[in-house]
Amino acid sequence: MLTRRQFFARMRKNGFSKSRFQLTRVGITYEKNDESGRVTVTIPKHHESTFHILGNTPNSGIFHEQHPDRQVNWGISVNPAALGRNNMLEVCLGLCDGSIMLQREG
Repeated sequence: MLTRRQFFARMRKNGFSKSRFQLTRVGITYEKNDESGRVTVTIPKHHESTFHILGNTPNSGIFHEQHPDRQVNWGISVNPAALGRNNMLEVCLGLCDGSIMLQREG
């Protein structure tokens, strides 16, 4: 299971750095600037079941963990186990490095 500390270390290894401009007080924002543009990733501080990827990337959006017992009307539902991942932090890393591509419904 990937911890938050391991997650942020891997984000830095993938070229992201902690943003000087935090998008929210209850989350941590990392950003990456390269030739294709800027990508920002925001993770809430107290839970890992949702995250937001914003920028010039095919995997942009708000992602949340799919729950079989409740219906959520916002964002993109993700089942980490169906993608071969243990948690949403691993899904976020996969989306950021391009090893996971999600097709949007609709």
